[in-house]
Amino acid sequence: MKNEQKGMLAASVAYIIFGFSYLFSKMALEVTEPMILLASRFTVTLLVLNLLVVTRVLKLNLKGKSLAGPILIGILQPVLYFIFENYGLKYTTTSFTGMISSISPIFTAVLGAVMLKEHPNFKQWIGIVVSIAGVMMVSLGSTGGQNTPIGCICLLLAYFLGSFYSLMVRKFSRNFSAFELTYVMFTVGFVFFTILAFVQYGGETLPMFTEALTHGKFLIAILYLGAGASVGGYMLANYSLAKLPVARSTIFGNLSTVVSVLAGVVIMGDEFSWISAVAFVLIMTGIWAVNRFRDESEAE
Repeated sequence: MKNEQKGMLAASVAYIIFGFSYLFSKMALEVTEPMILLASRFTVTLLVLNLLVVTRVLKLNLKGKSLAGPILIGILQPVLYFIFENYGLKYTTTSFTGMISSISPIFTAVLGAVMLKEHPNFKQWIGIVVSIAGVMMVSLGSTGGQNTPIGCICLLLAYFLGSFYSLMVRKFSRNFSAFELTYVMFTVGFVFFTILAFVQYGGETLPMFTEALTHGKFLIAILYLGAGASVGGYMLANYSLAKLPVARSTIFGNLSTVVSVLAGVVIMGDEFSWISAVAFVLIMTGIWAVNRFRDESEAE
């Protein structure tokens, strides 16, 4: 299998995993507060990452390497991204969130062209726009709530930082493996969100954590989010960014919308409309076009 095929497969699996994250996050938030969830999630993540190192399943070699870049990546994602996204979700409607998240591939493509000199061709730009149109169709079907200026700003910052994170992973993947980048970024996330949880809840932090652990659905949720999404999903996403130009890798992010909606239909009993069906066709066509009409120089 060629490197670009491995990158496409890794991105596909990563964003399918991410597509279920919203469902499991909602499940966990039914029994605890957001900061307890984040601290718990990254505790599980760090435990799994260290287990992989101790058992020598994966190799961690950071000796003699400057960690400034990976630490910056960790500050961007998960720290700043999660903070801005959570506040954005709180103060905006679901439809607006979907529309803003859908344009993040444009942020990434533009930043990739400016900073990494990775220029999508005309057909790839068409594919990006078509995929975005599909996500917007799904989003417009959501109603309720109210948008506020602070919520809009937070979401724009979140998805801009997410795009910048993708570029940084692409850049530093020359010196670090996908596992090493994932290890450092979630160590940063663990330290930050654990401290923040204790700052926010003080002496109630541990009792809140142990109380949440008594709920089976919380345990299932943090295992999926901490081990599946954070370790598996992000490691695959980071691997994909090392193998593909950022525009081609991150366009798979719109696949998460398809998975989220289908999960809602199958698991939660949500309605599936003809608009969703058309939107899915547009999303998948756009993803296919971005990766099909690559420049010959990208082929390996």
